[in-house]
Amino acid sequence: MLETNLVDFKSLALDPSPARKNELLKGVSSLFAFTSERCTLEQIEIYDDVITRLSEMVEIEARIFAAEKIAPLRRAPERAIRKFAQDDAVAVASPVLRQSPVLNDHDLAAIAEEKGNGHLKAIAQRSVLSERVADIVVSRGDVEVRRLIAGNYGARLGEIALACIVQQALSDPRTAEILGRRPDTPDAVISQVIGKAVDQVRSTVMGNADADLEANLAEAARLAEARLSNSYWLGLYDFESAWERIRQQGGARIVSEALLCQYAVEDRFADVVATFALLADLDMEEAKHWLVRVDTEPFIVMARALGLRFSTAQEMLKCGPWKHRLDQWQRNDALAQFQQIDPRAARARVTASRGIRAIG
Repeated sequence: MLETNLVDFKSLALDPSPARKNELLKGVSSLFAFTSERCTLEQIEIYDDVITRLSEMVEIEARIFAAEKIAPLRRAPERAIRKFAQDDAVAVASPVLRQSPVLNDHDLAAIAEEKGNGHLKAIAQRSVLSERVADIVVSRGDVEVRRLIAGNYGARLGEIALACIVQQALSDPRTAEILGRRPDTPDAVISQVIGKAVDQVRSTVMGNADADLEANLAEAARLAEARLSNSYWLGLYDFESAWERIRQQGGARIVSEALLCQYAVEDRFADVVATFALLADLDMEEAKHWLVRVDTEPFIVMARALGLRFSTAQEMLKCGPWKHRLDQWQRNDALAQFQQIDPRAARARVTASRGIRAIG
């Protein structure tokens, strides 16, 4: 276990040479990357404090190294991740903005609103991107950023982003080509873009024999298949730390619908799962599968049985994996079902289900 008293920050602050500080940050971040899955919540918090403080004392090359080490980690030091993501140096921020599952929509939206094209380009390359963040990135980004979003099959394109990309595609053959290759681009949009595109782009987008096009479609299919898997989404979140954190704070004594709704609004999915599990008296494993699957009925029934408000259910259906996996129609259907189910009937279904499991 790494103890904070092993790092003499007072001595480091007085040392005019950056070499020792640089090597220390590299060593600490490497050690954490190697041990993160075995760390306790307390150990993660210690690493977080050390990496965050060291990052303020080192040169850019050391920050880049540390950012690259911790960027892909599911169980990552959150303050350090957010600090690197906001770094003015694109080389430091980029690996975290592209890869870190710790960053939620609020983090990404704030950075996209504030930073320039380098940061936007990194965000545009995330494996999944919500409609909200994509709208901001496309609206503020340059030509290259919009091309990246257009070619990112994990980015959900809403009306704002799509309209902006289409406008660029009408005068930019490369964007037209990329947009035409997206499996989810509406036919009407393709027709509009192709109508303005040059012959070369027309044949690229519409031709069935284009090997490059086939490769892109195959990649899109692979990504789509991965995102259909519950395990893909479950692997992105640190449920262990969330459960330990809420247990240390008081567990069932402190959870409430207000806390659940707050976590959902803040897009803190792992905390949402832990809170919901305690409120619903569910095993953590069961709760996280309920809240990640495309079939929302088990959640809807339980939410009604618990007496959750419509607004709470609405916020939960917009956070975590459901933000990406459900379209607006699916979300509306789930909310309509929520309103239609009688709370007494919902409680009876939950009781019956638990009785069957107990017998089994």
